Amino acid sequence: MGSCTAYQLAKRGKKVLLLEQFELGHSKGSSHGASRIIRYAHTDPIYLPLAKAAYEEWDELARLSGDKLYHVCGLLWLSNPEATAVRAKVLHDYGVPHSVLTGTEVGKKFPHLRFDDSWHALYDPQAGYSHADRCVKAAQSQTLAFGGTIHDNEPVIHINPGPDHVDVLTAKTRYTAKKLIVTAGAWIPRLLTDLSVKLQPELIGLTFWKVKSNPQRFLPANNSPTLILTDKCDDFYVIPEVDYIGAIKCGVHFGIPINPNNKETTEVPQWVEDISADILKEHMPDIDSVEPMKKVRCLYTMTEDQNYVLDKHPIHRNIIIGGGFSGSGFKFGAIVGKILTKLALDEPTGFDLSPFSVTRKIEKVPSANARL
Repeated sequence: MGSCTAYQLAKRGKKVLLLEQFELGHSKGSSHGASRIIRYAHTDPIYLPLAKAAYEEWDELARLSGDKLYHVCGLLWLSNPEATAVRAKVLHDYGVPHSVLTGTEVGKKFPHLRFDDSWHALYDPQAGYSHADRCVKAAQSQTLAFGGTIHDNEPVIHINPGPDHVDVLTAKTRYTAKKLIVTAGAWIPRLLTDLSVKLQPELIGLTFWKVKSNPQRFLPANNSPTLILTDKCDDFYVIPEVDYIGAIKCGVHFGIPINPNNKETTEVPQWVEDISADILKEHMPDIDSVEPMKKVRCLYTMTEDQNYVLDKHPIHRNIIIGGGFSGSGFKFGAIVGKILTKLALDEPTGFDLSPFSVTRKIEKVPSANARL
């Protein structure tokens, strides 16, 4: 989010400095790796305008960088018939092409998948996956191309806001700026301690599993779709063969609370592997579900309602906050950067940001099934 915001500011001709506490391209946060799901399909209609704008902004960044930033291979969102109908209505009301399939129809269209008719699927044909590492690099390269500055390995130690400026103390020096945009992910609670919306870092486990038969069916080039499974197994997602040759990527969309400043390494919990193996054994028999070929960590920063924070600080209005992306924000990075830029420049964003207010009242915490 910080890289996309710096790119948008630099493109506007603003003097911008992007500070990264680790080395560029690190794997300690939420934006590393080769793939993320990109989609229109959402349960909450507030995300549809953002999705449309995000596709447009990714296309613009791809044009400027000369790199392909996402691949369309479709998305199957599998759930019970009632929940699937709700999600289909969201897309219908926004005019997004889609179809609904029974579990049997899913198997006919995608022979590597096994579902009975207690499952229904929403098919989003414009969905697919983004090349996450390419997206970040493209935003950073365009930040530099438009005259911005990037400093990595320079953690922020303290933020001291003033009425017309903000002082930022780093491990190397001190900066003064008219505006500060904080997109520090799991480290926001350490930098901004007085927010009413709770931001909880979570450790998420990702697993990669080898394809043991019919490998052609798992190739995005053959329109092997990305998958989300909800209800029977909470939230579980699959990205076809992208990160590693001959393997798929799986994620369980909930984790364990973690302090990102704790230097002790927390391993991926065993239950992540167990849940993944059980689902793959039942629904994807072409996958070797005995043991994953690789397990990796990722950080989420959760809000209690799983909506984001896109707002000015309630007291220090020259500080803008982008955070709490709750494991589903990467696909919106390009438009989030534009929104944060407009907030910093005191311009209308063109979106209803009230669901993303830093002072919103969260009266009911949704179940994990509502996270996506």
